[in-house]
Amino acid sequence: MRNVRNLLAAGILAATATGFYNEVKAEVSTFIGEVKPELEIRPRFDWTSKNATPGATEDATALTTRIRLGAHINKIFNIEGLKAYIELNDVSDFIDDKRTYGDSCPASPECKYPFIADPSITRLTEAKISYTWGKTTLLLGRTRVNLDDQRFISDANWRQTPQTFGVVAIHTKEIPNLDLLMAMIYQRKWWAQDGLISTNATGVNFTNTSSLDWSPSKAPLVFHGTYTFVPALKLTGYAYLITDASNTYGLNAKGDIDAGGIKFNYLAEYATQKDPSNTKYLPTKPKVDGDFWRVYLGASHSSGFGARVGYYEMSEYKIDGGVTKRGFSTPLTTYHGFEGWADVLAAGTANGFYYGLKAWHITLNYKHKQYGNFDLIYYKFDTKKTSPNGSTYGNEIDIQYTKNITQRFSILLKGAFYMADKSIPLNAATGAPSSPSKDVSKYWIQLTYKY
Repeated sequence: MRNVRNLLAAGILAATATGFYNEVKAEVSTFIGEVKPELEIRPRFDWTSKNATPGATEDATALTTRIRLGAHINKIFNIEGLKAYIELNDVSDFIDDKRTYGDSCPASPECKYPFIADPSITRLTEAKISYTWGKTTLLLGRTRVNLDDQRFISDANWRQTPQTFGVVAIHTKEIPNLDLLMAMIYQRKWWAQDGLISTNATGVNFTNTSSLDWSPSKAPLVFHGTYTFVPALKLTGYAYLITDASNTYGLNAKGDIDAGGIKFNYLAEYATQKDPSNTKYLPTKPKVDGDFWRVYLGASHSSGFGARVGYYEMSEYKIDGGVTKRGFSTPLTTYHGFEGWADVLAAGTANGFYYGLKAWHITLNYKHKQYGNFDLIYYKFDTKKTSPNGSTYGNEIDIQYTKNITQRFSILLKGAFYMADKSIPLNAATGAPSSPSKDVSKYWIQLTYKY
């Protein structure tokens, strides 16, 4: 019944959004200069092979629908530059007997299906107010945060419930060619149900943590700056001081080079991680000693064809004087966007790889206004430090097709195929012997309507 009500509500909202906008504008025009509604309906079908979660005995299917309703409020009290945004996100599950939302397999006798991370949740995902003067913006409230290509901080929007952060931030472009962001994070909301805090020996387990709150004295800090010399050279420096996790400092160079019918793009980046400045959920600071570097080179042709090849490394755990120091990790990114869409390596992305990670990736794509966009990605995953069982995690092939059917309606078809090295354990937290990794396949069909 809840699913039916949500679909009916979505239909009514889509049909009456324009009338709602005009009525609200007329009623509050003395206090608000403009109200602009925003609506998204995103049904998705998932199929996941049983090997995706150790202990599962049957393949899983899921049919979920995301309804996202937002409102942009501009010129509050008729003050130019003072605006707000509020967004409600509801996820409904239409096949609730074919999946599990926890990592309880095989301990729970009810657990037969692999993990799919899109439970039914209704949540206020964004509620923020900002004031802009000139080229500077002050922002307060819960919001999505996406920095650079989302390698370190992301809204993880592939999940039906996105990741959002409570922030106090200042963003400025007052200095020519320089883009600066400084932010304090006081809250982090994830896709899981509220109230779950999980820790391990090396820190907060961000994979299993649905909600984190920090006081001003304990809050994570974000510093990010980009200087554009020319389109072919942009330098970005950053410091992400994440409470309970690590302090990350890094620098990257990137750019675009137009060579007539072919456009080249590149990226070179290095980052290092140390112990966090603050902890709240842990009695002592976790020990961290990691580094990360990557390079890639891409090219696209005016005909729509493109390609990219890249390589990156994330350092392994280290034993120093009997103390375990965690390797490099990116706990606030989208786990789905990196290390393959099959999400087999997601725990390592969030908490570090015990033996480290070396990865090659090759992307081929084709973009066409009439026929849609095709993407093919190949990954080769190896350990950075040889484990007792070898040095190869496995390979993965990801494919995707997207097309805009109309201006507001689009379709996505997607698949991920992870081919494991059967001898390498993937216990990222300890590196201890575990069940051998197995091949994993996943498929998705997604429709999106936006107003």
